[in-house]
Amino acid sequence: MKNWVRAWYAAPSRVFSAHLSGRTLRQILHLHAGGEQLRLHLSNRYGEEAVTLSSISVGKVLQGAVLSLGECDVSFEGRSTIRLEPGQEMVSDPVPLRVEAFSDLAITFFLAQGEGTTAHWGALQTSYVSGIGNATTVPAETAFFAYPLLTTSWWLLSGVDVLPAIPLNAVVTFGSSTTDGAGSTPNVNRRWPDELARRLRDAGGTRFMSVINAGLSGNQLTSSEIPQAGGMKMPPFLLGEAGSQRFAWDVMEQSGATDLIINIGANDLRFGISGDRVIEGLQQIVTQARTRYKKIFGTTILPGGYLPSQVKQRRRVNAWMCEEGSRWFDAVFDFAMPLASPDDEAVLHPAYDSGDGIHPNDEGYRMMAQAVDLSTLTGSQDPSA
Repeated sequence: MKNWVRAWYAAPSRVFSAHLSGRTLRQILHLHAGGEQLRLHLSNRYGEEAVTLSSISVGKVLQGAVLSLGECDVSFEGRSTIRLEPGQEMVSDPVPLRVEAFSDLAITFFLAQGEGTTAHWGALQTSYVSGIGNATTVPAETAFFAYPLLTTSWWLLSGVDVLPAIPLNAVVTFGSSTTDGAGSTPNVNRRWPDELARRLRDAGGTRFMSVINAGLSGNQLTSSEIPQAGGMKMPPFLLGEAGSQRFAWDVMEQSGATDLIINIGANDLRFGISGDRVIEGLQQIVTQARTRYKKIFGTTILPGGYLPSQVKQRRRVNAWMCEEGSRWFDAVFDFAMPLASPDDEAVLHPAYDSGDGIHPNDEGYRMMAQAVDLSTLTGSQDPSA
């Protein structure tokens, strides 16, 4: 039996308005699964006002803002123009566009009215914004001129599902900036969930699964509060709602997902949360996930960016993960050890450091994906079985 499965996801959060009303957005995303049809998820979860979208379409990327022939219109309950109220999310009607795994897809729409304040700000992917007006029907040869503005966020988009030709399962990767891919090279999909997806593709057969990235940069597991240091004030929504809260929609509602890999808690420690409180938070979300997922996996927290007192708390979490994790998880993947400096296990190895001492570079993310034991994942059903 065929099933819808998530091929791409971007965890939504509240952002500042970029004054996009009256412009056309052509947003580029990379699919981790292919299918004979697709459906689009739009989100105004953090909207301060309603937004009206029209001329919505999907197409395959040729280069930049230029699309291949065969672009398809997208409707929602038969409507080509939709109004998303504040907090509302919508799923499109099935779109008869065949797409391949590991291909780039373009989502185009005219933001006819309202401002988008729901987005995924750390996309690490260049997308395109038109001048004022509806540019959805411009010919391919003028697309570069019609979309002169660039954005590195995904606006009002939260997911793409595909209908695979054979049954396919998915694994969700839940975390903060290291799962989001901060520090990796933009536009080349080198986050560790991307690397994991390619490993599963190369393994082939029933090992192949879609990989759903539910990372959100700056996110904490236990809190959404931001300590205000040195008199600098930051908006409370900047780093997203607590992972324990966003878990309900970023993890528990993913189409076709059977497995979950959890890598969160580093920011909690950096903001002064104790290791024991992080462990308690991990236990709570694992208990919740057991009602939905076949397999759940833990990971150790990466080195880098901790004060001496926080280093001790990180050791506490990682020791619990390695010594007692088998009571809670189906397996534990050690992300920390391969990326640690040989001189100090609390410091990120220079060869894997993107430059800020906290986030890995492309090779570091590849090493993280290599730490996942593919044989422990559920995989996908063999249609001949």
